[in-house]
Amino acid sequence: MKWKKSSREKAWKMRSSRALVLAAFSAVFISAVAATEPEGEVNSEPEQVVLKDLDIATLVTRLGDDSFAVRGSSMTELWSRGTKILPELRRVAESNNDPEVSSRIEELVLYVSAGVLPNSSDEVKRLVLDFSQGKIDTKLTILGKLMEIGQWQQVLYLAKLEKNPEYRKKMSSEVRVAASGSAKRAIAAGKMDLAREILELVGDDEQNTLLRAWFFVWNGELKEQLKKAESMEAKKAAVWRMSLHRANGDYKAAIAEAEKAGFDELAAGMKVLTGESLPWIEKVGERYHEQREGQLALSIARDLQKANLLGKNKEANALVRELTQIDEDQGGVRLAAIGLAANGYAKEAVALMATENVENVFTYYHNIQKPEECLKLLGISKEAKPPYKKWVEDTTKGAIDDDKLRDKILLLVEFLDGHGETEHAIEVMRPLMNELAKDGDDKWLKMLASLSDDGLSNIALTFVEERVGEEGVADAAITNIFGSSDYVRTVWALLKKRHPEGIDQALYEISILTGLVPDVKKETDKLHQALVEEVIAPDFQDEGIKKQRLEALYVFAFRRDNIMEASRLADLLSQDQEPWVDAKNFLDASLHRWGKVETVYAKIAEKKPDDYLNLTNWYVSLRKLGRDEVAQKVYKRAFLLTMGDAEPLRNMGSILFRAGFSQEAAEVWERALIMSATGSKNYSEAVNVLTFYKDYLYSSKQWGKAAALNEVRLFDLMNGFGGSLGRLLRARFNADFSRAMYMLENGQRDLAIKKLDSCRKLVPGDGSLADHFFPALRNKGLDEYYDRWFEETYQTIAAACETYPKSHNTHNTAAWLASRAVRRLDDAHRHAELATTLLPQQGAYIDTMAEVWFARGNRAKAVEWSEKAVASTIGNAQGNPKGGRGALADFAALNRQLERFKTEALPK
Repeated sequence: MKWKKSSREKAWKMRSSRALVLAAFSAVFISAVAATEPEGEVNSEPEQVVLKDLDIATLVTRLGDDSFAVRGSSMTELWSRGTKILPELRRVAESNNDPEVSSRIEELVLYVSAGVLPNSSDEVKRLVLDFSQGKIDTKLTILGKLMEIGQWQQVLYLAKLEKNPEYRKKMSSEVRVAASGSAKRAIAAGKMDLAREILELVGDDEQNTLLRAWFFVWNGELKEQLKKAESMEAKKAAVWRMSLHRANGDYKAAIAEAEKAGFDELAAGMKVLTGESLPWIEKVGERYHEQREGQLALSIARDLQKANLLGKNKEANALVRELTQIDEDQGGVRLAAIGLAANGYAKEAVALMATENVENVFTYYHNIQKPEECLKLLGISKEAKPPYKKWVEDTTKGAIDDDKLRDKILLLVEFLDGHGETEHAIEVMRPLMNELAKDGDDKWLKMLASLSDDGLSNIALTFVEERVGEEGVADAAITNIFGSSDYVRTVWALLKKRHPEGIDQALYEISILTGLVPDVKKETDKLHQALVEEVIAPDFQDEGIKKQRLEALYVFAFRRDNIMEASRLADLLSQDQEPWVDAKNFLDASLHRWGKVETVYAKIAEKKPDDYLNLTNWYVSLRKLGRDEVAQKVYKRAFLLTMGDAEPLRNMGSILFRAGFSQEAAEVWERALIMSATGSKNYSEAVNVLTFYKDYLYSSKQWGKAAALNEVRLFDLMNGFGGSLGRLLRARFNADFSRAMYMLENGQRDLAIKKLDSCRKLVPGDGSLADHFFPALRNKGLDEYYDRWFEETYQTIAAACETYPKSHNTHNTAAWLASRAVRRLDDAHRHAELATTLLPQQGAYIDTMAEVWFARGNRAKAVEWSEKAVASTIGNAQGNPKGGRGALADFAALNRQLERFKTEALPK
C-alpha cells in the first residue's frame, strides 16, 4: 500500500490527535511499519543518519517528512531527550508554519511536560490528553484514575502544568495524596533522592509546602533549608520557614512566620498552644457565623464565650438573658441550653434543657450524685419509696403507645439498677413487660433489646427466665439480647444440646459466658473450659466445626473481658489460620508481652517497611526491652513515614499513650494539631484528644495551654450541637479550673479562688473533682477553702450513699474523692470495702482501694491492691463487662497506676 501525502493528510483529519500519538509513535508500532513498508515507496530513514547527533531544529523539520517511519523515529528521539529540550522545542515551534508539525510538537510538549515516556501505556497517554482538554471535574477524575494505576508522576506533572489557579487549588489535595503516598514508598525503599524528587514536584500551596518541609525536617535538613530560605523572596521565605518550623514542632517560631506571611488564621490556631484561645475563636468564629445562618442561639452563645474571655461581665449577663428567653423560632431552646452549658451557666442550662430533653438532664444529675433531682425530673415525689408503685401504675397505662413514657420507665429502671436496687428495678419494669406481652411478643422482644442497649441485660434475662418454658421464647430472646451473629447462634446451640432436659440451664450458662450476670457459683471458667476441651479433643473430626466453635468461644471470652483466655484461644487459632495471627499479636501487645511481639514487629517491618503503625509498635517494644538506640532509629523512620498527616500522628500518639509513654504521646498529639489546617476536622480531633488525655498538661503545670485548648473544645462542642449536658459542663469545668490554676500560679490568688469556687459547683459530686481538682490544690496554701470545698463535695456523695447503701459506684466515688484529696481516709477505706464487696471483680474499684492505701502512706499495700486491679481487669466480668477493648483500655490505665504507686512520692 502506497502512502501519499494527500492520503496521509486525509488520515490525519479523520483521526483524533489522541489516536495519532497512541498508534503512530509507540516504538513497537514504528518498528512494525518500518519492517513492512516496501522498499522505495517512501523516504525511509537513511541508515547512516545517527538521530542522537541531530539538533532539535532538524528533528522538528523531520516531523513533517513524507515518510511515516522518519516522522515516527524523529518524534521518538525528541521525546527521549526529555524536559531539557522543552525551551528550544517551544522556540522552534513558534517559527514553524506547518500545521501538521505544530500539532505534533504540541502533543510532544504535553507528554514531555507531563512526564509521559515513549513506552508509557496507551491508557496513560489517553488520560493525559483527556486531561489537557477537560474541565475541572474531568481533570479531578483523571487524576484519580492515574493514581489508581500508580502513575503518581503524571499526577504531579499535570497539576504543576495547570494554569488556572482555581483548578490548581481544587487539585491540591489530589496532588498531595499522590505525592505523599509515592514519597512514602520511596522512603520505605531507602530511595531518599527519589522521595526528594517527588516532593519537589508538588505545588507551593500551604499543605504541599508543609509536606515537603516534613521530609526535609525528618531527613535531618532543617538548618540547611532555613539557610536556603534566606535567598528567597520575603513572603515565600516566610511560608517556607513557617512550614519548616511547623514540621519541627516549633509552634512559637511558626506563629511568627505565619503572621509575616499573612496566614493569620493558621497563626491563631497555633496560638492555642501558647495559651491564647481568643484569636482562634474570633478567626474561626467568623466562618462559623457564615456557615450557621439562622441559628441565633449559637451566634449568641459564641458572643457570650468571647465576652467572658474578655471579662465583659455586663455584656455577658445581657447575652445570658437573651439565651434564657429565646424561643424555638428564634434559634432553638435546645441550642440555647447547649450554649449556656458550654459557657458555665448550669442552672439556666438545666432549666431550659429540662423542657426539651429530660434524659439529658437526668444523666447529668445522676453523674453528679443528685439522686433526688433525678426522681424529681421523672415526677416522683420526695416522700415516695421504691418501687414507686403508684407512679409505675400511672405511667405504665400510657407507656404502651407513648415512647416518652416508656423512656421514663427505662430511665428509672437504669437508675435503680445502677444504685444497687436491682430487685426494685425489676418490679418497676414488670407491669410494662406484662402489658407488652399481652399486646404481642414482638413488642415484648423489642423491649428486651432496648433493655440490653441500655446496659440492662441482667434485667432482660430475668423476664426471659420467667417465660423460658414457653415455646420459642428463649430462642427469640437470645437474638434480641445478645444479637444474631453466628457466634451467638453457635454457642446457644451448644448449650441447648448440653441441656436437653431444660432450656433454663442453657439460658443461665449463656448469661455467665457473656459476663452479663454475676457468676455467684464461679462456674464460668469451668464451663468455658469444658466447651473448649470438647472441640480440641483428638477424636473431634470436623475441622470446620472446630474452627467455628473456637472462634465463637474466643468472641465470648473477649466480650466478657477474659482477655487472658481470649489470648490463649487466639494462640490456638493462629496455628492454622493466618487471619488469627493479627488477633494473637494484638493481644500479646495489649498484654505487654514485649519479648514476644518485638520479633513479630521486626519481621513485619521487613515485609512492610512503610507501615508507620507497625514501626511505632516496634519502637514501643524495643523501648520496653531497653534497646533504646535501635528504638530511636525506628521511631524517626515511623515519624518520617507519617508524611506529617495529622491522623497518622494521632494514631502514633495513641499507641504511645497505651504503652505508658504519656509525655511522648502528648508531644505527638501537639504535632498533629500544629500540622492541621485551622478549623479542619483534623484540628478539632487533635484538640479533642489533647483535652481528653490532659494529665500531662496538669502534671507539667501547663495551665494556660490547658485552658485555651478547652475553650476551643467548647467552641467545637457548641457548634457541633454539644452532646450531653454533663459533657458540656465538665468541659467548661476543665477550662475554668485550668484558668484558675494559671491565675493561682501567676499570683492572682483572689481571682483564682473565686473561679475555683464557681467551677467546682458545675460538677458537684462528680468524680472528676477527685481526678485533678483536689490533688492539684493540696499543699497550695488554701487549706481553709480546700477543706470546705472537700466537705461540701464529700457530703453530697455520702448522702447518696446513705440513701442507696447498695450503690457500689457511689461508694467507690466517695472513696476515690477522699483518697485523692487525702481527707477522711477511714471513711475512704470503709467506702472502698463496700464497693469491692458489692462488685468484687471491678478493677476500677480495686484500684480505688490501692489509692486509699497510697494516701495512707502504705506503698506496699497500694502496690498489692494495684496488682490485683490489673489482674482483675483482664479476667471474667461479673455483670459489668467492658466488651474486651474497654477492658484493655482499663488494663493500660491500671498499669500506669501501678507504676505510679511504685515510683511516685507518697502524699504528704
